[in-house]
Parts: sequence; structure tokens; C-alpha cells
Amino acid sequence: LVLPGLSLRDMKQLGVEKAKTPIVVTTDADTVVPPDWLEKLLRHFSDPEVVAVGGPVMPLEPNTVSSLYTKSLSTIAQAGLLYDANMAFRRDVMLGSGGYAHFKRGWDWDLSSKLSRYGRVVYDPDAYVITDVPFNRQLEFAALAANAGLLGIGAATRSPGALGFGSGFYLGALGASIDKVPDNLHHSQVAVAGLTLLSVFRGSISPDTYRFLAGLLTGVLGHHFVTEDIYDPVWARINGALFTGLTLLLASS
Repeated sequence: LVLPGLSLRDMKQLGVEKAKTPIVVTTDADTVVPPDWLEKLLRHFSDPEVVAVGGPVMPLEPNTVSSLYTKSLSTIAQAGLLYDANMAFRRDVMLGSGGYAHFKRGWDWDLSSKLSRYGRVVYDPDAYVITDVPFNRQLEFAALAANAGLLGIGAATRSPGALGFGSGFYLGALGASIDKVPDNLHHSQVAVAGLTLLSVFRGSISPDTYRFLAGLLTGVLGHHFVTEDIYDPVWARINGALFTGLTLLLASS
């Protein structure tokens, strides 16, 4: 099927709908599968209670961040939320469950959760795949981990700015996963508009509330800068300078 203009989610959903086999297996274009991968996945479907099977993910070019990233995906898959690059499921059950959710990310985890209501979701540690982990995904993963630490520090020190920044970064990640948000809507632009309004009404709110909201919006700006703006020569300079300046102001307040 050649379907220009459709999202990855929509293409995969249509692929499942058009498939003729009772079992559908999914992977990614940047993923390498071993010769016996299909055999290891499909053998579990001899049990009629099994509705989905997945396995671990390994990095194509291992380094500290890519290895931690794929290890986290494998750990999550082991808990029953399978990764779409290494997944097989019963077609009729998948379609009966409602199929892929309208997310930009995480629709494979959502599908795994829905499938588990119909039967067993199996994790096979031997059915591994090797996938490329792009630099922007590594950068985002490292930043998400760092922000988890920042939230902990903010909670321990009762710092509104740190709590706001960490929360804002995760809010930006959530916003990037929602399919209804237009691709051309820069969360960084929304954050800058919010910061502008916040500065106008600064005198009407308490200092702690101001620092939290300023941190929240700066965190949203930071997520978009790390995942999107850094690859745009113009926005990288504009929002990079703005993000750095705001972060320094928050740290000193």
C-alpha cells in the first residue's frame, strides 16, 4: 500500500484492516530482525488464550543512552506493554478492541493494554529485534530522565520553579503525543505567548505561583526545543537563546 499524507498510525491501522492472515506482525523500517524472529513470535499462538506476543529491543548503535532507552522499552514490554517494532497479535481481536488509538505516540502501549482484556499478552525474551535509536529520541530520553530528577529535587526543596519546569517538560511530551495537535503548531510558540501573558499579570499572582507557572511554560519550551527546534537553524537560535535565558533566570530566582 502506498498512502501519501497518512500518519504512521493510520497507515498501520489500514494495513491491519487489509491483511488477510489471522496473525499480524509489526516492525519498523529502521529495525533489523533475526532470521528466526517470526518463528519465535508465532509459536506462542498455538495457545488460543494468547492474543499478542512481543520481545526485547536492542540498539543498532549501542551507547549509554541508546542502551538505556531500549532497555527501558524492553522492561515496559516485559510488563505487558509491547513495542510496535516487535509485536504480533490476532487480527480479529485487534480490530474488535478498536484498533490503534489516535495518538502520535504510545498507541502500541494502548493497544497492548486493550488486547490484554481479551487474553494473554506474552513477552518472549528470545524474540528480539535490533533498531535504530535516532539522536533526537536519545536526547529526549536523556532529558526526560533528567527532569525526573529535577522533579525530585523540586519536591525535596519545595522549589516552585523546579517543580514547574519538570512538570512542563512532561506536559510538552504529552502534548507531542496527542494526534489532534497540528504538526505545524510549535509548542514553543505557545509557551512564549503564555510567558508573555504571565509577565503582564505577574503583579496579580503570588511569587510562588508565578515561579511555578514560569517554570511550567519554560519546561514546555524546553521539550519542544530539545525534540524539534534544535533541528531548525532559525528556531534553534531563537528558542535556544530564550530557553537558556529563562532557565538561568529560574535558577537564580
